[in-house]
Amino acid sequence: MTTGLKTPNNYYIELITKLPPRPITNESELIATQNRINSILDKGFLTKEDRDYLKVLGILVYEYEEKHELIPTIRVVQLLKALQRFSVE
Repeated sequence: MTTGLKTPNNYYIELITKLPPRPITNESELIATQNRINSILDKGFLTKEDRDYLKVLGILVYEYEEKHELIPTIRVVQLLKALQRFSVE
């Protein structure tokens, strides 16, 4: 017997219908997903369905960025010098 799986309510179905959660394969899909995330967050009050859906979208964005967004390696000294340029005296 499977437990923990519930039939999604109509609101959740509406969420996943507007932007079905699928692996992100290119920049335009990433932007569309980020826009969808922002539109939900802009509502203010989030339902459990909103939070569940955002979690799935967040995982998809994270997976895409891990593969495609290079984070430069920076040494501590370089970081401190870069931050020093922006410090307020």
